[in-house]
Amino acid sequence: MATLAKHRDSKRRLTTGRVLTAIAIVWVCGSFGFWLVGKLPFALAGVAEQFAQSEGNKVTAPVDSSQPRLLRINLTLNDPKDLKVKQGDFLQVDAIISDREDERRRLQSQRSEYLSTIKILSLEPQKPLEPLSVRKAPELPPQSFAEFESEVDFQRLKVDRAKEQVSLQQRKIDLIGTLDAKDLPAGVEAHENQQLQKLKNDQAKEEALLQLQIGKFETAKANRGLKEYEVEEAKVRAALEANRTQMEYQNALAEFNRSQQERQFRLADLRSKVAEVDSKLQEISTVRAQYASEVKRVRFIKQVNNQIDVELLLYISDRTDKRIRSESSQTLEPFTKSSN
Repeated sequence: MATLAKHRDSKRRLTTGRVLTAIAIVWVCGSFGFWLVGKLPFALAGVAEQFAQSEGNKVTAPVDSSQPRLLRINLTLNDPKDLKVKQGDFLQVDAIISDREDERRRLQSQRSEYLSTIKILSLEPQKPLEPLSVRKAPELPPQSFAEFESEVDFQRLKVDRAKEQVSLQQRKIDLIGTLDAKDLPAGVEAHENQQLQKLKNDQAKEEALLQLQIGKFETAKANRGLKEYEVEEAKVRAALEANRTQMEYQNALAEFNRSQQERQFRLADLRSKVAEVDSKLQEISTVRAQYASEVKRVRFIKQVNNQIDVELLLYISDRTDKRIRSESSQTLEPFTKSSN
């Protein structure tokens, strides 16, 4: 009986040891399995990163495979609003991941303003017209005063004749005065005095006419001198007007040339600004998804000034994954529109 009891105790201890050994083996295998499962996604992500390629604004993934994979994408943003996806989103092929829409709109508006200004400045301004020649003052025709001089001379002759007749009449009267009154007819002296007075009146009349002719002559000469002065004054005014218009034309031409140089400089400056804006527009990239995928993680890494580094982790599957296809068609409609 004692031997049978020892045999049973020994068998029981052996069975217990085997059970404990099996439990230990199962525990070790399970721990290794859990560790392996935890490391497998990151190992697959490392393999995917080795085969990932980027071209232009598109993000590519490894060669198509029926097995799900992870793809890590690193982005640099200027504004958090540039990121168009969030964790848990399902992306269709060609869906927008990031896009700088505000910056693109600002640059396009700036470019339109530049082009509008270039169109206005490209209109060729009118060159100043050369001034018309100033009309010269007409020359006075030659004038002769011979007629006036002859009239004056003729009237002088009349005056001299009248003076001579008065002188003769006066001597006649003086001669009569020397004679005896008895020898003379009655009323002779009175008649001769009347004749003298008449001759004196004729002389005064002729002298008045002489002064009239002299006045006409002097007036004609004065009028001629006035006309000559007016002509000379008109010539001076015409010369001053010609100089003034010529100076105004030269000033306008200089201002036109200066504005032309300034216009060409502004056009060159605006064209360089348009080229600069075009270069900036080309630098603004739109990152799109190349594969149907799920955004597993969005992690903001760091920010330097206005640049934000973001890391996305996408779970990618082929087109046979009905879950991503059906869910993406419902959740990703806003991200399937491309931004021009």
